[in-house]
Amino acid sequence: MNRLIIGCGFLGWPLALNWEKQCQRSNDLPSGSTNQVFAMTRSATRADQFAAAGLLPIIADITKAEGMGRALADLPTIDTIVFAVGMDRSRYSDIFDVYVEGLRRFIESFPHPIKHLIYVSSTGVYGDFDGNWVDEDSPTLPAREGGKACLAAEALLAEATENWTVLRMAGLYGGTRVPTKTLIENRNWEKLSPHGFLNLIHQTDAVAAIAKAAHVKPMQEIILCSDGRPPVRKDYYQYIANQFGIGDIPWPAQTNVDPQSRSAKSKRISNDKMLKLLDLKLQYSDYKSGLAELF
Repeated sequence: MNRLIIGCGFLGWPLALNWEKQCQRSNDLPSGSTNQVFAMTRSATRADQFAAAGLLPIIADITKAEGMGRALADLPTIDTIVFAVGMDRSRYSDIFDVYVEGLRRFIESFPHPIKHLIYVSSTGVYGDFDGNWVDEDSPTLPAREGGKACLAAEALLAEATENWTVLRMAGLYGGTRVPTKTLIENRNWEKLSPHGFLNLIHQTDAVAAIAKAAHVKPMQEIILCSDGRPPVRKDYYQYIANQFGIGDIPWPAQTNVDPQSRSAKSKRISNDKMLKLLDLKLQYSDYKSGLAELF
């Protein structure tokens, strides 16, 4: 199988490395077939890193239509495309141009019919559910620009091709990424809300979900990806504080939390469909098991 990853960051990079290892182990290919992993980047330096890891780099910027067609022109047939682009706020300011128009530019420049495009989206497409459970049939009412952009990109994908799968990721953590770690270390309690639930999925399990989705036929399905065991924010924050020896958090009588921020919303993300449809067994069933190695 030939695969293409657009966005080799927190999820795309370990996914690419895993797939490259599989390619190295699969030597018995039919005549004329290939088993390659392509990865897109706008950076020549990053492209060199990709090549050193055994990947086939493509240098193109999804925010620029010019040059993308040439960069993609010589691609062989691609079995699976993973679009996992993050928002680099140090370089770009318009999230719709990156998430929505970036996807449009890629689709319009891609030289072959799309066989399967997996779009990595976000559970930020949902609004506040007052602590109730959310599944794939729940109404989408994003309050933040990121959620609105993801939802618009999903709609664009569904119009462009029938061969798609959307994975809506809960809060990603793992490795050195610990949500709210800096705020807790700096004791910025007024910027944290102790109320509501925090929905998470470990990097390893998120990557596994993408890989599982790539092994099945394009489903025209939206799948929520989380560990399914969201803690109350207050308990999560206190757990992180305990790891740093801070002690009990002195919660202020009033917080200064942006009402449009994630911390001001409360919902619980169901993972029932993910576990069943992708036949996925989580390696990290909750945040404590996922953070154990780091702490």
